[in-house]
Amino acid sequence: MINNTVSKPKRHSQRTEKLARSLEAKQIYEWLVTIGYFPEAYVLPPCFSVEKHPPYGTHYFPINNNKYKPDISQVCELHFPKSELTDRTFGIIDPKIHNDIAFEFAQNWHVLLDILFNPDKHIYSYSFPIPLDASNQGHLGKLRSGRMIYEYLEMAENDLVEEAYRYKYIIQTDIKNFYPSIYTHSIAWAFHTKVTIRSDNNRFNNQLLGNRLDKLFQNANDGCTNGLPIGPVVSDLISEVILSAIDREISKKVDQYDILALRFKDDYRFLCKSKNDCRKIIKTLQQELKGFNLLLNEDKTRIKELPEGIFREWVSKYHQISPRKGKKLSFKQFKEFYLGVLNIDKEHPGTGIMDRFIADLTDKEYKPLISTEPKCLTKSISLLLLLAERRIKTFPKILGLIESMMFQSNRQDTRDLIEKHLKLMLKNLKGNSEENRYLISWILYFLKSNNFTVRGMRNFNHSILDSIKSNRNLLFNNCTDFKLHRNISKTKAKGSLLYHLDIFRP
Repeated sequence: MINNTVSKPKRHSQRTEKLARSLEAKQIYEWLVTIGYFPEAYVLPPCFSVEKHPPYGTHYFPINNNKYKPDISQVCELHFPKSELTDRTFGIIDPKIHNDIAFEFAQNWHVLLDILFNPDKHIYSYSFPIPLDASNQGHLGKLRSGRMIYEYLEMAENDLVEEAYRYKYIIQTDIKNFYPSIYTHSIAWAFHTKVTIRSDNNRFNNQLLGNRLDKLFQNANDGCTNGLPIGPVVSDLISEVILSAIDREISKKVDQYDILALRFKDDYRFLCKSKNDCRKIIKTLQQELKGFNLLLNEDKTRIKELPEGIFREWVSKYHQISPRKGKKLSFKQFKEFYLGVLNIDKEHPGTGIMDRFIADLTDKEYKPLISTEPKCLTKSISLLLLLAERRIKTFPKILGLIESMMFQSNRQDTRDLIEKHLKLMLKNLKGNSEENRYLISWILYFLKSNNFTVRGMRNFNHSILDSIKSNRNLLFNNCTDFKLHRNISKTKAKGSLLYHLDIFRP
């Protein structure tokens, strides 16, 4: 049977539940409609911020005689290449629809928690999407999932290590194309079971919470029943509900095996005692996911003999080449560090090594640790900008580091050099602006926030880019109860790019 002793993962789940149940509805709503509204900090420039929202209790789409008709809207999307063949697309939900989703979550918070922490579920999640303050029970933090990802991954890794001695194998797997594949009707299945929804005409019963949430997520995405927008915390919460319902069914089916099971979002880890158990668990996982119209990612499914598979290999390799923390680097030292990081990234693509590398090139006050002498600056900036092609997600932090170097240099010729590089890059990107919106948005913000001129540029016909260009909100600007944009100069006055992007900032 599943190991039900009080393991570290089980204790983690119990602590998380206790903290989550201590929260009040208004707190949850306020956090979701402000900090949780936009995607993580690296997705959108920091001028996108919820500066105004309606008071708690506002409900835009009430039920009337079992009729439930939320507006139909479209998600505002921004994407960047995830690999040579695929994009990662982030979405921003119409604020009125998002408001009602947040309100439903807040009003029914303990119903959600009953699913997330069901006692029959023995796959322990390390991806609770709302920041909980262990030192101040009953209060929320203001962090986003960027920092929580690092903290939870490290916690899950350490907890696995402590339990691994009792097992021989580890299964590593995840769900194929998870967020875009979620079937919105499965929201109702997760809350009420598929049997309940498909009987007694319940699929049309709008008194059921799952049906209302299904309709809200559908209508936020132009009525589509496939896919959730990536980025908003409400999507992370509803995906946890769906996965927790699946985890409960898996737990029932694999109860006869002595295993320890963890999950981070759609990424599963199972510690097992035999290869035969591993194969049976994978089959069970495939069957239960299929029942929710989801597929296991066979390309990323591995059975490894312990201790292989517990640790992230790139982390160990990075420690071997990284200089002493806080050490200033000559150009030659920076170049060798840079090349070492590229080699590790080639061996382990898609990891967080680039983010870690850029973060380690500044001190705690965001001052650069690489030389800003004129003879080094041109080469350093060129090497940094080349990284954007390798890992586009890191581009905002690269710009933040370049901004820090510009401040440290405090020379007009440095400003001129950076302006020349970025305006040339912008000119090339504008040739295919639809494919390059992500990079364009950050270059525009950098130029405008640092008082460089941006003239002679036509509108991009995209609310995010045109909001930055005009320095006024054009994103869902018909929703007057909400203010979703902050003046760029006011944003810059609050802190540098690196400050805004620092996921470890308190």
